[in-house]
Amino acid sequence: MHTDLLTAALQDFGMTGVFYAVSDLAAPWGIDMPPLPGTMIFHLVTEGSAVVRVGDVECRLEPGDVALVPRGTGHLLADSPDTPGTPLFDLPREELTDRYERIRIDGGGTPCRLVCGAVSFSGLGVARLARTLPPVLVTSGADAGWQRAALDVIAAESITPRPGSDVVTARLADVLVVQTIRSWLEESSPRQGWVAAVRDPAVGAALAAFHAEPHQAWTIESLAKAAGMSRSAFAARFTDLMDEPVMAYVTSWRMDLAARLVRGGGLSLGRIATRVGYRSEAAFNRAFRRWHGCTPGAFARRGAAFQEQIGRDETAVTG
Repeated sequence: MHTDLLTAALQDFGMTGVFYAVSDLAAPWGIDMPPLPGTMIFHLVTEGSAVVRVGDVECRLEPGDVALVPRGTGHLLADSPDTPGTPLFDLPREELTDRYERIRIDGGGTPCRLVCGAVSFSGLGVARLARTLPPVLVTSGADAGWQRAALDVIAAESITPRPGSDVVTARLADVLVVQTIRSWLEESSPRQGWVAAVRDPAVGAALAAFHAEPHQAWTIESLAKAAGMSRSAFAARFTDLMDEPVMAYVTSWRMDLAARLVRGGGLSLGRIATRVGYRSEAAFNRAFRRWHGCTPGAFARRGAAFQEQIGRDETAVTG
């Protein structure tokens, strides 16, 4: 079973905090979380209980439970399924730092405390992994010693904020996010999607070979050889598992890798072209423009401008 790619995806999350919030709530209360594409949204219950509803999926959360919405889907968080939600950005908030805030809703009833957040990621395998995950994942820290300890630290920091509380909370919350995904991976066996393909003995071997050396001149034939299958059987198996043709996946991954390298800076276009399997810079430029709709240079400038806009938007939201 070729699970090294799953390990690499979890190790290479490239996770960054978009925002974190501590919520002190008393029933009745409800929060409508907006869609946040490109993020994973988590809710950690440190006191009381809550309900999270994502589409038709509804889960009850008790102290120590973590709910993860892996694709940033809009959802309801409330004290009960019947309580209507108020849009998140309509709630009064106390800004503790530029990325860490406190929310209070006092309905006079049963108290609840949550640590919530949205994290973005840059790891190449994370987006494909997220598409394989269900709409919401829930894991309990009640019986896990280290997770219980992490929860206790987060709870203490949320009750009595100190210098660096946002950093401590962010780091521990990130660990809980990865642990939630890992728990699901250990307990689930999806039949289709990236996880299923990685775990398939034959297709997983081909994927491992490609990901180790994406610069090589891969073809369906060479990938089928790595899988130990005939060309036709491998192509059919790959498409059945991934719902996309082999070479479409190869191109997609290479262009995602190229985008990451272009945006990161530090490498010439010639070196980037070589790293993603193109023999000439001109051929790479043409492929990049077809895939991303602009030249590598324009893409890098657009990425820098986008990050600056995110910073302005977050200041406006939390300010």
